[in-house]
Amino acid sequence: MPAGLLRKQSWSANSKLKPIMLKKEIVPTILTSDPVVFRQNLFKAEKVVPRVQIDVIDGVFSQNKTVSLEILNKIDHSVALDLHLMVKEPINWLEKSLLVMADRVVGQIEAMSRIDLFLQKAFKLGMKVGLALDLETPVEKISSEVYLGLDLVLVMAVRAGFGGQTFSPNALKKIKKVKSIVGDSVPIGVDGGLNKANIVECKEAGADIFYLGKVFWEAGDLGEQYQELRKLVS
Repeated sequence: MPAGLLRKQSWSANSKLKPIMLKKEIVPTILTSDPVVFRQNLFKAEKVVPRVQIDVIDGVFSQNKTVSLEILNKIDHSVALDLHLMVKEPINWLEKSLLVMADRVVGQIEAMSRIDLFLQKAFKLGMKVGLALDLETPVEKISSEVYLGLDLVLVMAVRAGFGGQTFSPNALKKIKKVKSIVGDSVPIGVDGGLNKANIVECKEAGADIFYLGKVFWEAGDLGEQYQELRKLVS
């Protein structure tokens, strides 16, 4: 991708990136086709966490399908939102993501015809944007220059599109590879099958943001669980 396609920050393709202070984050994920569960989980989460990830699945990228993104327009909430677009051509979902006040949008590269156009449009709209690598997608599918222009790199530890799957240790190798490219200049997220054991392994491999579903929501006390998870990655 030509350097001109990337967002202009305090760096250029020919200059050395300066490390930034990367904060470790625990982010609960909401993946459901039930509008009632969606609303309940969003309200529960905003009481204990500053950010949640909404998994958006269109039934095309995966046979699974989540609630309509427009439901967010009908819910008053105060939590920051990551949208994980597991949809055909995520570029066509950027305006809708902007309308629901998403703080950061992450698209699956396997569902994109052109990564560069997705990024161009997101940057033009003034959005924070990330790219997600599915479980079997090699790190090399994204060039180093593109990695360094992102607000987030998301490594999937399960196949994207379904919850409740088992964590794949292969994700650790991919996190390390991405870390060798971006260093401390771009946050690395990991999503899928995380628990209190492998979350530490992901941290040691270089991950910064940890997206959790089942382990978070099945806790008796969500606030206590959030604090325990934060201690594990701090």
